[in-house]
Amino acid sequence: MPWICTPDFSGGCAEGVHSGPWFHPDMWDEPVPLTVMRRRLDPGTTDRIPLHGRENFAYVIAGSGTALATPEAEGERFTLGAESVLWLTGCDQMSARAGPDGLDLLVAEATGLEPDIPPFPARKAFDAGELPHLVSTRDTRDRLDLVTENVPVGARAVRADRITYHPGDTAAPHYHTDCHHVFCVLAGSGLLYTDGEANRLTAPDSALVGPGEVHWFENDAGKEFSFVEFWAPPPAHGERIAAEYGGPVTTVIYPDGVHILNNLWYQARPLVADWLAETL
Repeated sequence: MPWICTPDFSGGCAEGVHSGPWFHPDMWDEPVPLTVMRRRLDPGTTDRIPLHGRENFAYVIAGSGTALATPEAEGERFTLGAESVLWLTGCDQMSARAGPDGLDLLVAEATGLEPDIPPFPARKAFDAGELPHLVSTRDTRDRLDLVTENVPVGARAVRADRITYHPGDTAAPHYHTDCHHVFCVLAGSGLLYTDGEANRLTAPDSALVGPGEVHWFENDAGKEFSFVEFWAPPPAHGERIAAEYGGPVTTVIYPDGVHILNNLWYQARPLVADWLAETL
């Protein structure tokens, strides 16, 4: 069974700011190295957001604005637009100022790195056009990478993307053996299946699926169903298999592949055959 929560974002930490936790380990008393907040700023409002994670990032759900990180670097100011990402490590605070259309932020803090390993200081902003945008080959789902191996920030404690299921879209059943999977619903409604049982998620619900728990999604409604999904810590299947094998290894990732790539066999099988011919 997944853990499901309907969060309350009516809290106010400053005038013109409405906020609340979207996901926190204390909600379900589970050792997940991740917290997620939502901060909604009225037009022209400034919000000073403390950062406690080893790796942190902000995702703009809607609106626009600017941001600074503390400690400040001279002349450093980041522009925020819809679906942009601001990646921050080695920072203890982010100051965001909303533009004329307000600013709706998701702020994630990953705490999974060892405390004696100092985070590599990094501050980098990506607008939506700079982030990898992938479309499924089996239906109309689309995915925007927020923090993945394809986004050059060197993330080690978290992975995240925004995914949209259009009406009728569904995913293949799957599970992760070594990480927690967290979902924060942005819009719409859909079904989260765990071990064959359907659970309704509606914006702004959050949900947690544990390691080894089989799950998949279906959009059974007439509108788009979108959410941000997190892996904390990131899954390490490929790295572990490569380390255990110990021989020649080539890692190839198919973002839309289901298990054993039976939906992309026409791409994977020739690749494997060519690799064997060159390697053996």
